[in-house]
Order: sequence, then C-alpha cells, then structure tokens
Amino acid sequence: MTLTAPARTLLATVAVLLVGAVLGGCSSGGESASSAKACNGVPALCDRRVNQVFFAATHNSFAASGEPGWRFANQTYPIPRQLNDGIRALLIDVHYGVTDPANGRVRTDFGAEGADANKVAKQVPPEALRVADQIAGGIGLGNVKGTPRLYLCHTLCELGAEPLDRELDQVRGFLEGNPDQVLIMIVEDYPPAAAIASAFAKASLTRYAATLHEGAPLPTLGGLVSSGRRLLVFAENHGGTPAWYMPAFTFIEDTPLGAVHPGQLSCKRYRGEASSPLLLVNHWIPPFPPSTALNAQIGRSLFLRGRIEQCVRARGREGAITAVDFYQRTSVVEVTQQLNERAARR
Repeated sequence: MTLTAPARTLLATVAVLLVGAVLGGCSSGGESASSAKACNGVPALCDRRVNQVFFAATHNSFAASGEPGWRFANQTYPIPRQLNDGIRALLIDVHYGVTDPANGRVRTDFGAEGADANKVAKQVPPEALRVADQIAGGIGLGNVKGTPRLYLCHTLCELGAEPLDRELDQVRGFLEGNPDQVLIMIVEDYPPAAAIASAFAKASLTRYAATLHEGAPLPTLGGLVSSGRRLLVFAENHGGTPAWYMPAFTFIEDTPLGAVHPGQLSCKRYRGEASSPLLLVNHWIPPFPPSTALNAQIGRSLFLRGRIEQCVRARGREGAITAVDFYQRTSVVEVTQQLNERAARR
C-alpha cells in the first residue's frame, strides 16, 4: 500500500511521539528508581554527609542476655537481630581470652593485652568481680594455658564472651544483603591494632571499610553506598593503622559516661575535640548492672528525642550517633528515623 505524503508525515509524527513516550517512560522510571533509592532507609539521606545523619546505636552490642553464657548483659538480642531491627552503629569491646579446658569458659588473658589483673579488678564493680570469681575461680588466666583468641567481652570475659570472628561474619552478612546501608562500628580495643585488623580482613570486611580524612568534609551516605565502602570503623585506643581503622576521638566527640539517674545525663563534651565532626550521645544508665527499667524510662520517645535534640544544639551538630542499652525497650530506632526524615526535608 502506497501512503500519501500527509499520511507518511502523520505516521512519522506518531512514531516520534511513541519513541519519546517510551524514552520518557524509561527516564521517568530511572528517576523514580533513583529517587526511591534509600540510604539507611530514607532516600533523601543519600545527599547528606555522615555527620548530618542520625544513627541508632547499641552500647556493648555483643552482650545479649538472649544468648548463652552472659551475665549482666546490656542488650537482649544479638547483633544480627539488632541490625535487622534498624540499629546502624555498634559499640563493641575486644579482649584477648583463652578457653578453660576444665569448663569451656573463656578466661580473660590480661597478660596478652599487657594489662594487670589486679588493676583491672579495681575498676570492676564488686558484684561483677564476685560473680566472675564464682564462675571461673578467679579472674584472669591463672594457670590456664592456651593460645589467646579475640573475643567480644565487657572487661571480664568470665562474665560472657563472643568470638570476634563469628560476630564480624554476621556484620559482613548484613552488608552483603543490604547494599544501601551504611554501618558504624566503634571499638573499645585492648589487643593490638594489627590483630583486630587481621580479624576484619579474615571476615572479608576490609573491602567494605571506608577511610575518612582528618579535616576534610565527610562523605555523603550516597557516596559511601556508591563506592561500596559502607562500613566506618573507629578504635578508641589504637586506631590509625591501617588507615580504615580510624582513631575514634579524632573523628568523634562524645557525651559523659557514668550517669546513674536521668538528671545526670549531660551534653557536655567528654572525649574527642570540639572539631571532631561526629557526635556520640551515650544514653544509658546506670553503667553497672544495667537496668532494663531505667533504660526503658530514659528511652521513651519524648525524653530520648529531647535529649538528642538538646545535645545536637549544644554541640553545634546536624546529626548524632545515639547509643542505648536494651534498645528494644527504647524508641531509639523510631526516633532516629523521625529525625532523619525531618533532616532530609531541610
């Protein structure tokens, strides 16, 4: 069939419109997918720098009463459940320990850490020391022999210990399964940096580890997600080498520890410098033994949000890491999401 010139023109016009519609649909779909892309659950957070974002955190993340062998735990659920529930920053303590062949319990190896058992014992509440002595027949190694391994313990591995390698594997699994999530780990580190860095390497976590540069603007969450470097690791004592194992208080300033009632919670600077770009709000009481009731009380939405906002204003910050005990008894995940959504609208 031979088409007339007007008909050919009409068909050409229709074709152009159809192609434009298809391309426009693809473009719209692409923009929609881009706008739907979420960083830590909020699309607009992708354009915000790390220090402009709020992170829900757990204190002594590894110490979970729902797991066997823990005394005086600060959390109920283990790290995988915490991450699935919305926790995005983990505060962990790494120690050397040796398994006692007599009972299978982990004993703290103060010698391997270059620490003195008697000095450490003076820093531990009497109740904790008494329980540790009952469990292990005296804290520290004594005459127990064996190769020390890295464990997550809160001062005394006799009161509970999780192998570091196993917990790091869990963190890697979460990062693998959630490519749009950025995590923070703050390590209270007693073994040498090389030993802990080696554990991260064996767990294949170093490929996710980002390096921040002192004095430079922090990256955006979207930049971290795009690079695949979505894990920020800070060490309280021995950070600096390797570069991704960063000195915590070069980049973080925190609020005071040791409050035993809500009125003692303060926004004053405790560690770090006024120039440290990240703010850590320590939001738990009392330090020992941890109380579910008291931490639930200060974890109520109105109180928790008010303290975070107060500390952000006082410290001149736009975001914060908020660490709590018994997170599931608090509103830390919900409040963090609310603050992030509000910040993203600015």
